[in-house]
Amino acid sequence: MAAEGDGHLEAIRIRGPDGTESVENVDACFVFIGAVPRTDWLAGVVARDDRGFILAGLDAKNDGWPLQRDPFPLETSVPGVLVAGDVRARSIKRVASAVGEGSMAVSLIHQYLAEA
Repeated sequence: MAAEGDGHLEAIRIRGPDGTESVENVDACFVFIGAVPRTDWLAGVVARDDRGFILAGLDAKNDGWPLQRDPFPLETSVPGVLVAGDVRARSIKRVASAVGEGSMAVSLIHQYLAEA
């Protein structure tokens, strides 16, 4: 993929799944990533929904949570393993939200370690 233009965006070059390229005339572009989680490598490790997004918080509690306490809001079905950003089930799918969740995760890890 490539962006083309002289001083501003005028076109994007797209390569399709079959390898063919096309050029689309545009004046704006919104990059939409995160709609398809790449979490297959976590199968059997943390609980995921039917689309592959990682369950956290009370959703994780309902899917094999092993402890007496409720999981923290970003905690997966594995105690002490947190998830943030687009790959989390029910996430907002926005960069600012993902950054905020990452900051929350740091605080929650400190809380988890203090209880351990």
